[in-house]
Formats: sequence, structure tokens, C-alpha cells
Amino acid sequence: MSRYQLHHLCIYERHPRDAMWNWLKWYHAIPAYYWDGYADMHQTGEGGVDYTFLACGAPFQLQLEAPPYQFEYERKWFAEHGSGINHICWIVPNAWETVDHLESHGATVAMPYEEFGGTYNGFVAIDPEGRWVEIMEYVGGFKTPDVEFHPVGHVGLQALGVVQLCRDLDTQVEWYTEVLSQRVVHDARSDNDGLVYLADDTYRERQCVSVLSTPSTEAEAALMDRHGPAISSVLYHADDVEAAWSDAVSAGFEPISPPAHDGRIGAKTGYLQEPSGNIVQIRERLGL
Repeated sequence: MSRYQLHHLCIYERHPRDAMWNWLKWYHAIPAYYWDGYADMHQTGEGGVDYTFLACGAPFQLQLEAPPYQFEYERKWFAEHGSGINHICWIVPNAWETVDHLESHGATVAMPYEEFGGTYNGFVAIDPEGRWVEIMEYVGGFKTPDVEFHPVGHVGLQALGVVQLCRDLDTQVEWYTEVLSQRVVHDARSDNDGLVYLADDTYRERQCVSVLSTPSTEAEAALMDRHGPAISSVLYHADDVEAAWSDAVSAGFEPISPPAHDGRIGAKTGYLQEPSGNIVQIRERLGL
């Protein structure tokens, strides 16, 4: 069975060159971009790809993607939801080998396996609660560049991972551990409520997590009411969470709630929204 490693979070943006400025003012960098006409990336009948990757001191990255999207199911999603978090991408050694594996465990295929011009191969599945799961393998020596794996700026900010809201938390933890081979690194559940931190076997080196959670803020509850189970937040940790939160506000992020103790994780955590409406969480650095 393939080893699934968290790679990036895809955010659909109507105007990514405008949307990225707030992130860039908040300690982020552009490790790679693939815009219309870039020779090494695939093209569509409606134009070239438009991917801008953002990173903040860790291998987990954000991908801002602009329309027109390559496939009809993507265009349908964008017409319904507009700018917003669309999917998580997982890197595997062999994407083709995972198709039957995921389908036999309750996932459905939204985009069939496809090879993209000697850069990467992959497909998109939908997990049992309806969240999109992109599975990708690198080929031909192509790779989206990583950034240095150390905290950024005087606040020590690092991208840590992503938070996914669940309707049935216990069932989803079971699915992601058994099917995607993730392991639990922190469990704060009670009566099918709370959150669970999951990671792959490279966690010590890569410090990337996927968090499965039930809503804990009004913003998360509103997102769940509108979209059902969805990818809700980009998660960061920082040496100085108060300063990192204040710097995000200065960069144009809207405050939801300032850093306060979160008993589920045992750390001070603050919430914001970036200008397109996506939720951002910043918490203290923990030795999980």
C-alpha cells in the first residue's frame, strides 16, 4: 500500500495575484508558480494552468489556483462555492496503485487517474464524508520546491497542516488511519466530539499534520452549516503566538478571536480569516 504524505492545500481563487499579497505580508514566500504558458506544466482546452504555491517554513504548502479550471467537476464546485479551500493533496510513490485501494474503502473517484506531461500523475477521490482528496506522484524529476524547514521571522511561524470538519469524527479518524495509514499523534475526543491530530511516519522530520475536528467556533459552525463536512482551516504554530496573530491582523487578516487557551489541544490558539474568507488557526508550539 502506498505511503500517503501531506503535500499541499488547494485554495481556489478568482484573482490569486491579488489574494496572495496578504499571505506574503505575513511571512510567506513563493517557492514555485506555474502560470499560463509555463512549458513544463499541462495545458487545457480553455487555457493554461495557474498555480501559485505559498510556503511558510515547512514542507506543507498552500496552492492558489485560478479559473478556468481543468475539469467540469471543478468548474461546478467553483460556481457553487466561489473562492475557498477546495482540497488536500497527498503525495504517494505510485498514484495508480491507490485507485482501487481507495475505492474499495468507500471513496469515489471525481477525476480519473491521468498523466500530466511528464511532471506528475494522479487523480482526485472523494472521501466518505464528501471532502476531496487529490493523490499525486512526481515523475520525470519534477518537484515543487520545498522551503527551508525552520521557523520564519521573529515570531517563529510555521505552516503545520490543515483542519477538516467532520460530521462523524470517530468514523473519519478510523478511515484516515486505516485507509491513508495516518497515525494519531494527539487525541482529544469525548463522545464523538473534539479533535484528533493525525500524521504520517515522517512526522518527526516534516512536522505536518491533518486535524479531524468537530466545529468549535461560530465561524466553523457556519462553514459546516453551509458546506457540510469541509476543509475548514489552515493551521500554523508559532513561538510567539500573540505576536504572530497580531502580525496577521496587520497583514490584512480579519480577527475572529485572539489567542486563548484551547483545552482540546492544551495550547493557546487564535483564529482569523484571510481576506477571501478562509479560516486560519495559530497555536503555540507543542512537543507532540
